[in-house]
Amino acid sequence: MKKLILSAAISAATAAPVVAQTAEQDTNQSQALLPTLETIVVVSSRQPETMRQVATSVSVLDEAQIKARGFTALADVLRSMPSVSVTNAGGMGKASSIRVRGESGYRTMVRVDGVDVTDPTGTQAGAQIQHILSADVGKVELLRGPQGLMYGADAGGVLNISTESASDDTEVKLAAEGGSFNSQRYNASVGGTSNTLDYFVAASYAETDGFNTSLDDTELGDDDGYDNTTLHGRLGWNVTQALRLEAVVRDTEATNEFDRCGWPYADDCVGDFDQTNTRVSASYNTERFRNELAYSNTDVARKNYASGEVSYDTEGEIEKLEWLGRAELNEVHTLAYGLEQREDTVRDMSRDQWGAYAEYQGHYGKGLYVTAGARHDDSDDFGDYDTYRVSAAYVVELAAGSLKFKSSYGTGFRAPSLFEIDYNRQLDNPQLAPLTPEESEGVDAGIEFFANNGLHLELVYFDQSIEREIDWDSGYVQTAGTSTSEGVELIADVPLADWLVVNANYTYTDATTAEDAVRARQPENMANVGLTFLPGSDLQMSVNLRTAGGTKDRYGDAIDNYQVLDASVRYRISPALTFYVRGENLTDEDYVEVPGYRTAGASGYGGVEVTF
Repeated sequence: MKKLILSAAISAATAAPVVAQTAEQDTNQSQALLPTLETIVVVSSRQPETMRQVATSVSVLDEAQIKARGFTALADVLRSMPSVSVTNAGGMGKASSIRVRGESGYRTMVRVDGVDVTDPTGTQAGAQIQHILSADVGKVELLRGPQGLMYGADAGGVLNISTESASDDTEVKLAAEGGSFNSQRYNASVGGTSNTLDYFVAASYAETDGFNTSLDDTELGDDDGYDNTTLHGRLGWNVTQALRLEAVVRDTEATNEFDRCGWPYADDCVGDFDQTNTRVSASYNTERFRNELAYSNTDVARKNYASGEVSYDTEGEIEKLEWLGRAELNEVHTLAYGLEQREDTVRDMSRDQWGAYAEYQGHYGKGLYVTAGARHDDSDDFGDYDTYRVSAAYVVELAAGSLKFKSSYGTGFRAPSLFEIDYNRQLDNPQLAPLTPEESEGVDAGIEFFANNGLHLELVYFDQSIEREIDWDSGYVQTAGTSTSEGVELIADVPLADWLVVNANYTYTDATTAEDAVRARQPENMANVGLTFLPGSDLQMSVNLRTAGGTKDRYGDAIDNYQVLDASVRYRISPALTFYVRGENLTDEDYVEVPGYRTAGASGYGGVEVTF
């Protein structure tokens, strides 16, 4: 398939002067890099609303920003977002964790086109973020903190990923890339709309020879490669003006070579990963009422090999039946509501859980927005749990722009994963107490300024905690105390000129365990400074410096601070043809994210994109 995509890309490039001209607009590109109060998000309340109305802390990356960063793995793109740290054990496709506000990666729910892509077979049942490619991603929204009332989400928040939207006309996109570590990437997509139908179909393939991931692999010393094939399809049918049917199918197959598996440890390790996600939905929307009924399924199969022998083999699935609704009672009062039935299955283990929520949303006067909601979950393993969220935002219009004050308080819970329960059961240790759900709560408060010239400034304080956190100590045990995460987020998006934009953020995080120790692998200080140069409508140059410091490993030893510089250049020869080059870790920084595992040195990549 990859040779077919490459051949088509070259052929289309040759014909670029005569193909139909679509794609990027020649308006001021700098505006696409600046957030506004009118940016539409869905992650906060599972319904479209402007940032003006949202009192929770939400970050957004759109398609232009994702392409500017250019990374193959979406996890690498997310590193530039506020309060986000990513740890990776040895390059593309290796075990990765995305931490939000100091919380472990499995505490952040990840959704792709409305599908929960949680891996139920995982140790703590989190998303396998390392297998999500950036190709064909149109928008990323991140809800930070335990405010996921509508999702039953945990303390980290919710990451909502949307694939590209279909254009009015049929549009075909082809792309090919090559670079360091013998890496290759090929993408193809087609999408379009008619009076009643819209569709988007995409195929992505990425592979790399990688490098020797583990510092302890001194005998074999081989490169640890990775390959990923992802197919994604979305079809929508507007049966009437009010009734819409939609189907989403996504399949990811990946093979990963890695080190340090089995016992005694081996460095000839291979992992096969296969995840299929499906979702079908019917929505009925009128001027004041929105209702959607949806069924989704996530099916995961994983098998690992140590020196050619099977060392781990598992499979599982998550089935969800959801009813989502929104009623605009009048211009002031709105009610959002939902009902969910979920079943998790791993091998011969299963768990059913019901959830129901309702949230009041009020708009008072010209600039006051308030919400208050509750959720009730009933698990057949752990009984009833109630969670809550309240929030308020107040927007003041000034001569120079808009000033927004916001605050929110929310709670969440996480039931022990099926793996954690089964592992303790197999130990058959009477000293291990039965596991119970963790409970989390968090508050944040902030102020934002949106200037008329595009300037955006934001300051957010957050404080959140987890009670009865599950930890490892010769089995899975629950801590008696409370783990906490407290900090400050500073965000600035500055249009210095029509041709120069600065996107910067800094996060201070004080994250401690119940024993008052610093949480492992969580930087105390994180910062990103990005510069985007737009000397013309066809040329874009981006530079990003990210830094992390004050990190400790699981034993309390310090991990060295680091700074990583990345850059990319995109040149649009015509509306149909774009070339780009990208440099990663340009200063060849020798740094560590996971002790014992290497990170990539200086590397370079180049590619072509064709649209017709």
